[in-house]
Amino acid sequence: MERNYDVLLFDADGTLLDFDRSERAAMEELFARHGYPYDGSVLERYRAINSRLWSEYEKDLIPKPQIHKTRFQELFALLGIEGDGPSFNEEYLDALSSHCFTMGGALEVCRALARLYRLYVVTNGVTRVQRRRLRESGLETCMSGVFVSEQMGVQKPKRAFFEQAAGQIEGFSASRTLIIGDSPTSDMAGGRGFGLDTCWFNPNGRPLLTPPPTFEIHSLRELPPLLAGEPA
Repeated sequence: MERNYDVLLFDADGTLLDFDRSERAAMEELFARHGYPYDGSVLERYRAINSRLWSEYEKDLIPKPQIHKTRFQELFALLGIEGDGPSFNEEYLDALSSHCFTMGGALEVCRALARLYRLYVVTNGVTRVQRRRLRESGLETCMSGVFVSEQMGVQKPKRAFFEQAAGQIEGFSASRTLIIGDSPTSDMAGGRGFGLDTCWFNPNGRPLLTPPPTFEIHSLRELPPLLAGEPA
């Protein structure tokens, strides 16, 4: 079935921005700066803590400030490090924003699509981190707008997030809007709950979602021909 879109909503981390690389670089930099012992297991432990806290935040179980206050406190406790978790978190956010990496094809694809559609970023990230990385990557110049949960006071996948974004997009029509993202919850479920078609960016070949998204891609470079209705 042919679908025509006016607006494309892109998730940021894990979709346009390579968050994993930025995170790894920031962690290595800060642990070296403080002289804390560091290896791959440290990052794995941190990611487990951080993922759990962000999941609790998305479910409204905790406020976002609790993520920033406790994630490094928990990590330091596991590692036996005597450090100031909240202070370290502030350093981490600054370091994270300074390490900008994009997913393969992100800039070229967005530049091409921006000639045909209005592009927006919809992200649950921290405002100063996301804005700097989008700016320094060149992606910001492709966007008609950027919506960050921290500024909006509500996060994906909440309907209120999408309502706020829609209210700021001129001529918004849910039936003519597609959301592209890697998260089954904040992007796919959130978009579907607002009546949007969904495009799941699944570069690692995870099992198909239930219910399935409208589209599934494994590379951002698949998106322009998909939107143009070209055969796969």
